[in-house]
Amino acid sequence: MNEGLKDQEQQFRNHCREEMARLQQVIKSLKGVAGTEEAEEKEHNALIEQQYKEDREKLQKIRLLLARRNREIAVLQRKIDEVPSRAELNQYQKRFVELYNQVAATHKETKQFFTLYNTLDDKKVYLEKEVNLLNSIHDNFQQAMAATTARDQFLRQMEQIVEGIKQNRMKLEKKKQENKMRRDQLNDEYLELLEKQRLYFKTVKEFKEECRKNEVLLRSKGAS
Repeated sequence: MNEGLKDQEQQFRNHCREEMARLQQVIKSLKGVAGTEEAEEKEHNALIEQQYKEDREKLQKIRLLLARRNREIAVLQRKIDEVPSRAELNQYQKRFVELYNQVAATHKETKQFFTLYNTLDDKKVYLEKEVNLLNSIHDNFQQAMAATTARDQFLRQMEQIVEGIKQNRMKLEKKKQENKMRRDQLNDEYLELLEKQRLYFKTVKEFKEECRKNEVLLRSKGAS
């Protein structure tokens, strides 16, 4: 009976040893799995940290780029604001046309005054010459009529004076014709400029109308 108990005791001990060895092996396996999971978790955390740093750097770069773009947009917006609108350009053009008409009217009036002054000055010169001539004739007439020689000389002088007057008249007629031709030429040039001005205003009007149609078309496309 003691032998049987000893055998059972020995078998129980062997079983306990085997069970302890098995449990130790299980514990060892579990520790290996736990170590692997911990290493994997550390590696995963390291990857997350690296990705976070990279994303944070990208975000910083994007913020800097966005700030630079905002500055550029602000500069462009200021430049756009400095450009006058179409309504302002129309007002400027209208004002320029008014100023041009005022200057043109003042220039024409001033030119007429100069022409009138020059005409009156020439008339004054010719009247003074005429008065001097008449005074000379009046002063020398009685003395010239007293003697035949003096009278003949006086008549020759009168003929020379008349011839001189004819020559001056011919010169004035020639100058008058030249001025008339010049006036006609300038009038033709003026009419040509008026035609160009008419075409210019017509073209500007058509251009404005096309711009208006284009804006309407762009707004309709934007709304759709």
